[in-house]
Amino acid sequence: MRLTARATVEQSPAAVWAFLADPSTAPSWDASIAEVIPRSTGAPAVGWEAETLSPRGKRQRFRISRYEDGRLLSFVLLDDPMFHHAELSFLLEPAGAGTRIVHIIEGRTRNRALGILLTVIGGRALARDLSRLRAALRRLPTDP
Repeated sequence: MRLTARATVEQSPAAVWAFLADPSTAPSWDASIAEVIPRSTGAPAVGWEAETLSPRGKRQRFRISRYEDGRLLSFVLLDDPMFHHAELSFLLEPAGAGTRIVHIIEGRTRNRALGILLTVIGGRALARDLSRLRAALRRLPTDP
Protein backbone atom coordinates (compact mmCIF):
# COMPACT_ATOMS: atom_id res chain seq x y z
CA MET A 1 0.00 0.00 0.00
CA ARG A 2 1.23 3.47 -0.88
CA LEU A 3 -0.66 6.70 -0.28
CA THR A 4 0.55 10.13 -1.38
CA ALA A 5 -0.80 13.63 -0.80
CA ARG A 6 0.67 16.98 -1.76
CA ALA A 7 0.15 20.52 -0.55
CA THR A 8 1.83 23.82 -1.27
CA VAL A 9 2.21 26.36 1.52
CA GLU A 10 3.43 29.97 1.57
CA GLN A 11 6.11 29.37 4.19
CA SER A 12 9.74 28.82 3.23
CA PRO A 13 11.23 25.32 3.22
CA ALA A 14 13.32 26.32 6.27
CA ALA A 15 10.23 27.36 8.26
CA VAL A 16 8.30 24.24 7.26
CA TRP A 17 11.29 22.04 8.11
CA ALA A 18 11.76 23.65 11.53
CA PHE A 19 8.09 22.94 12.29
CA LEU A 20 7.92 19.36 10.95
CA ALA A 21 11.29 18.29 12.35
CA ASP A 22 10.09 19.18 15.86
CA PRO A 23 7.94 16.22 16.97
CA SER A 24 6.33 18.31 19.72
CA THR A 25 4.38 20.24 17.04
CA ALA A 26 2.49 17.11 15.86
CA PRO A 27 -0.50 17.55 18.21
CA SER A 28 -1.14 20.99 16.69
CA TRP A 29 -1.98 19.48 13.30
CA ASP A 30 -2.39 15.68 13.58
CA ALA A 31 -5.80 14.87 15.10
CA SER A 32 -4.63 11.36 16.04
CA ILE A 33 -1.90 12.71 18.34
CA ALA A 34 -2.56 14.33 21.71
CA GLU A 35 1.02 14.10 22.97
CA VAL A 36 4.51 13.09 21.79
CA ILE A 37 6.68 11.48 24.47
CA PRO A 38 10.38 11.29 23.55
CA ARG A 39 12.10 7.97 24.30
CA SER A 40 15.47 9.15 23.01
CA THR A 41 17.58 12.04 24.21
CA GLY A 42 19.01 14.75 22.02
CA ALA A 43 17.69 16.29 18.85
CA PRO A 44 15.67 14.18 16.43
CA ALA A 45 17.83 12.31 13.92
CA VAL A 46 17.97 8.83 12.42
CA GLY A 47 17.32 6.31 15.20
CA TRP A 48 15.55 8.79 17.50
CA GLU A 49 12.46 7.21 19.08
CA ALA A 50 9.30 8.52 20.66
CA GLU A 51 5.83 7.43 21.58
CA THR A 52 2.59 9.16 20.68
CA LEU A 53 -0.53 9.19 22.78
CA SER A 54 -3.85 9.56 20.96
CA PRO A 55 -6.79 11.56 22.35
CA ARG A 56 -8.36 8.19 23.29
CA GLY A 57 -5.24 6.96 25.08
CA LYS A 58 -3.79 4.67 22.39
CA ARG A 59 0.00 4.55 22.35
CA GLN A 60 2.16 4.19 19.24
CA ARG A 61 5.96 4.01 19.14
CA PHE A 62 7.97 5.29 16.19
CA ARG A 63 11.59 5.64 15.11
CA ILE A 64 13.03 8.17 12.67
CA SER A 65 14.31 6.17 9.71
CA ARG A 66 15.49 8.95 7.35
CA TYR A 67 16.48 12.50 8.13
CA GLU A 68 17.88 14.73 5.40
CA ASP A 69 18.10 18.17 6.97
CA GLY A 70 15.66 20.58 5.38
CA ARG A 71 14.36 18.06 2.86
CA LEU A 72 13.18 14.63 4.07
CA LEU A 73 11.82 13.24 7.33
CA SER A 74 10.64 9.62 7.55
CA PHE A 75 9.67 7.45 10.45
CA VAL A 76 8.60 3.86 10.92
CA LEU A 77 5.90 2.65 13.27
CA LEU A 78 7.10 0.11 15.82
CA ASP A 79 5.04 -2.86 17.02
CA ASP A 80 1.91 -1.68 15.22
CA PRO A 81 -1.00 -4.13 15.42
CA MET A 82 -2.28 -3.16 11.93
CA PHE A 83 0.98 -3.16 9.97
CA HIS A 84 3.86 -5.54 9.36
CA HIS A 85 5.71 -2.41 8.27
CA ALA A 86 4.66 1.23 7.91
CA GLU A 87 6.80 4.23 7.01
CA LEU A 88 5.50 7.79 6.90
CA SER A 89 7.52 10.43 5.05
CA PHE A 90 7.48 14.16 4.48
CA LEU A 91 9.42 15.48 1.50
CA LEU A 92 9.87 19.24 1.16
CA GLU A 93 10.50 20.94 -2.18
CA PRO A 94 10.83 24.65 -2.96
CA ALA A 95 7.77 25.96 -4.82
CA GLY A 96 8.19 29.57 -5.85
CA ALA A 97 8.33 31.60 -2.63
CA GLY A 98 6.77 28.71 -0.68
CA THR A 99 7.13 24.98 -0.14
CA ARG A 100 5.56 21.87 -1.61
CA ILE A 101 5.00 19.19 1.01
CA VAL A 102 4.71 15.62 -0.22
CA HIS A 103 3.35 13.25 2.44
CA ILE A 104 3.77 9.53 1.71
CA ILE A 105 2.64 6.49 3.66
CA GLU A 106 4.00 3.12 2.59
CA GLY A 107 3.11 -0.07 4.38
CA ARG A 108 2.20 -3.71 4.47
CA THR A 109 -0.88 -4.44 6.53
CA ARG A 110 -1.34 -7.58 8.59
CA ASN A 111 -4.76 -8.07 6.99
CA ARG A 112 -5.32 -7.89 3.22
CA ALA A 113 -8.85 -6.48 3.55
CA LEU A 114 -7.53 -3.72 5.80
CA GLY A 115 -4.93 -2.86 3.17
CA ILE A 116 -7.64 -2.51 0.53
CA LEU A 117 -9.79 -0.38 2.85
CA LEU A 118 -6.87 1.91 3.73
CA THR A 119 -6.04 2.33 0.05
CA VAL A 120 -9.62 3.45 -0.60
CA ILE A 121 -10.13 5.79 2.37
CA GLY A 122 -6.55 6.61 3.34
CA GLY A 123 -6.07 9.28 0.70
CA ARG A 124 -8.86 11.38 2.20
CA ALA A 125 -7.37 11.03 5.68
CA LEU A 126 -3.96 12.06 4.37
CA ALA A 127 -5.48 15.09 2.66
CA ARG A 128 -7.21 16.09 5.94
CA ASP A 129 -3.87 15.84 7.77
CA LEU A 130 -2.22 18.08 5.18
CA SER A 131 -5.08 20.56 5.45
CA ARG A 132 -4.56 20.74 9.23
CA LEU A 133 -0.80 21.06 8.69
CA ARG A 134 -1.34 23.99 6.29
CA ALA A 135 -3.55 25.69 8.89
CA ALA A 136 -0.93 25.18 11.63
CA LEU A 137 1.80 26.58 9.38
CA ARG A 138 -0.35 29.67 8.61
CA ARG A 139 -0.37 30.41 12.35
CA LEU A 140 3.45 30.61 12.44
CA PRO A 141 5.15 33.99 12.40
CA THR A 142 6.00 35.04 8.83
CA ASP A 143 9.54 34.58 7.54
CA PRO A 144 11.74 37.69 7.84
